Amino acid sequence: MKRRDLVVAVAILMLMALIAARLEQHAGSEVLGGTARAADGDTLTMNGLRIRLSGMDAPELTQPCRRDGAEWQCGAAARARLAELLRQGAIACTLIGTDRYNRTLARCRVGGEDLGARMVREGLAVSYGDYEDAEALARAERKGLWGSSFERPQEWRQQHGRPQEEPHEVVGGILAMVLRAIGLQ
Repeated sequence: MKRRDLVVAVAILMLMALIAARLEQHAGSEVLGGTARAADGDTLTMNGLRIRLSGMDAPELTQPCRRDGAEWQCGAAARARLAELLRQGAIACTLIGTDRYNRTLARCRVGGEDLGARMVREGLAVSYGDYEDAEALARAERKGLWGSSFERPQEWRQQHGRPQEEPHEVVGGILAMVLRAIGLQ
């Protein structure tokens, strides 16, 4: 009896995984468009949805940095720049899923330009799973954060008791549920 139950359970899990894989094939195909507002340097709000830009990490809103011996509010500067970019035209965000904190992750573009790549390239965000080339260029040119002394946002959050986050890994809805149910996530 126990062997049969195990076989049935495995079959059900495999079926659920197949369904989840089929659903995930459509991930990244949903695009939201319109106008957006910057919540901070790596998060925007559009159509009532809070969207986290995937693949990059901007300084926290209250995070300071130091440049030429003086403090500058690099987190506020990142938010201001994202807000400026969002005012340049209609935004198109390709939703790619949710992260382990159930935040909507997306790649967003304005005027055909990837906002995450732009923020990293200007040195107002660091690579966080993507955009390594853009970060290397910003670092070489000492743009933004790279022309100052700063703590990576992940380190700053850790030192200031803020919630930690892992690099953005998209977790599919049903697949994530199955993985959590069997203790693999």
